[in-house]
Amino acid sequence: MLTWLTSLLAPTIVEKLIDEAKDLFGTYLQNKVTREQLANELKKIVLDALVEVQKAHAESIAKTFDSFMRAAAQSRLMQGVWAAVALSQLLVLLWHQVGIPALVFFAGVKYPSSGATVDWAYALLMFCLGGGAIALRVGPGKISISEFK
Repeated sequence: MLTWLTSLLAPTIVEKLIDEAKDLFGTYLQNKVTREQLANELKKIVLDALVEVQKAHAESIAKTFDSFMRAAAQSRLMQGVWAAVALSQLLVLLWHQVGIPALVFFAGVKYPSSGATVDWAYALLMFCLGGGAIALRVGPGKISISEFK
């Protein structure tokens, strides 16, 4: 989806950047602005382009989530699959958080590592509960344009 979004927005952004930067470099070459002013203006142009991309990305996520929820509300199959995934992953998490510690405590055995099973269970459950739209807007991947200004 990100590739599709990039291919959709790239021509518009590139055209805007070229047009604005061309005029800016023209004034710089004519010694009408200093190097620092050029750098500040270029930074502003790039940040404005990033803001446009971020807005388009947020709108795309919202539309995708909305269409998925409308389809899920009408499809018994999607509801069944959602319920199966959500319940199975809840059971996996319950086993890892309660079952395994109880087994180790009462039986006195060492339980082998299950690898990334719990990570996948959390991720699947998060996506079942609509966390995909949220995850793409918060956390370590969040880009706040105001930090660059």
